[in-house]
Amino acid sequence: MLGEKKRSEPMFYHINVDALIPENHLLRLVTKYVDFSFIREQVKHLYSHTGRPSVDPEILLKMLLVGYLYGINSERRLCEEINMHIGYRWFVGLTLEDKIPDHSTFSKNRHERFSESGIFQGLFDEIVGQCIRAGLLTGRHLTVDSTNIKANASIKSLEPIVVEMKPQEYIKKLEQENPVKEEKPWEPGEGYPHRGEKISNETHRSQTDPDARLARKSSLGATELSHAATYVMDSKSRIILGTDIGKPDKNTDCKNALKQLQRIKQSYNITPQTLGADKGYCAGEFIDAVLKERIQPHIPIVDNPSRNEKGIYPIEQFTYDKQRNLFVSPEGKEMKYHGIHKHSRQHVYRANGKDCGVCPKKTACTRDRARSVSYHLYEDALQAARWLNRTAEYRISQRMRKRIEELFGEAKEFMGLRRAKFRGAAFVREQVMMTATAQNIKRMVKMLARRVPQKNVTEANKPLIAPPLTGIRELFYRFFRNGNILLCNE
Repeated sequence: MLGEKKRSEPMFYHINVDALIPENHLLRLVTKYVDFSFIREQVKHLYSHTGRPSVDPEILLKMLLVGYLYGINSERRLCEEINMHIGYRWFVGLTLEDKIPDHSTFSKNRHERFSESGIFQGLFDEIVGQCIRAGLLTGRHLTVDSTNIKANASIKSLEPIVVEMKPQEYIKKLEQENPVKEEKPWEPGEGYPHRGEKISNETHRSQTDPDARLARKSSLGATELSHAATYVMDSKSRIILGTDIGKPDKNTDCKNALKQLQRIKQSYNITPQTLGADKGYCAGEFIDAVLKERIQPHIPIVDNPSRNEKGIYPIEQFTYDKQRNLFVSPEGKEMKYHGIHKHSRQHVYRANGKDCGVCPKKTACTRDRARSVSYHLYEDALQAARWLNRTAEYRISQRMRKRIEELFGEAKEFMGLRRAKFRGAAFVREQVMMTATAQNIKRMVKMLARRVPQKNVTEANKPLIAPPLTGIRELFYRFFRNGNILLCNE
């Protein structure tokens, strides 16, 4: 017959909450393998020794960690989920009768108590330290990359950058400019206010998030206000050893990567041997700095020769005189040092126009009035990187480098890093730091859970060792060894 369950509420509940959490659940594994006792010591100096007791800081940070592990971006929704979810309550240390901290508590602690206290960096460093002490990583082979995070601001919030001027200068500028027709100010819902204008990071800034910058990941992508997050990853274990944010451009990415490399060596007492990266980090200054850190850069070197160099003498045809710091052309003419190019960072040597004008080989040497040769300011470092690109270690590093894209994909798809929750570089850095911490915890507990303790190894799991061949068994082996027959020891 068709059954029907009539809902009725018992007067008392007798529940063992610990028995409701599966043994292989992520939160149970985190509770088993991660030690959070350090939190109270790190924030002890931020609290007064008198007054009403505050919310336990370990509970607050564990609640935040639940939000990052399960991609709960809203703090209001996070409090609601923890209030309803028995597993979340068990993990953060609250019983079924305890009251959940209000969502405003997070904002108050973030903007006041935890602001610029280093608690999130300390939490990140402690988790990495626990991974190192557990033997999960060595830090010998690292990978660096960056990704754009969409800022929590609309492109419509861009306003022209106002340059401070003295009153006399401002009045003089107004007198020189032609009067313009007064325009109606833009209101929400009316469309893009800067249509037809040329805007850039040098001319406009967002009023909502002044630290965000206009950027796009590719030539086909849309231009958005973004922040750039940098990860430095242990290539084998995929543990993130360093992270930071900055402007979404090549120079900032290289500076953040170098800063994180130096910090990793100092904070964790490890010595990286190689650094894998994509061609976005192919900058002579960065490669030279990595080599000075005694790290081998496994970075693709992209050489883009000018179209004017096709069919003319290459630089190898010219002789360099180190004592006089000049090049000598194949015809014996001197090419003196001209200086460093502002944008390309090239040492430029130019010949005299009169010498090139009467040279019989000019058409084979240059298409210009006079020939010039140049080489990069960090040519020695680039040449060393080119040599490393021919090694087997470089090919392995480039294959392992793709793992960092998996971390970015996980962070964006499942942990809410596709769009910034907060505004301002300090709070976006907090989000990136906590996301990387949550990813490290997931890697850590899963690797530790796969380890089999030695005391649990049974006789059935031990490898079989065949006894020595004697008597008739040895005769059978000699007879059948030329055929593909194997005799098993029962």
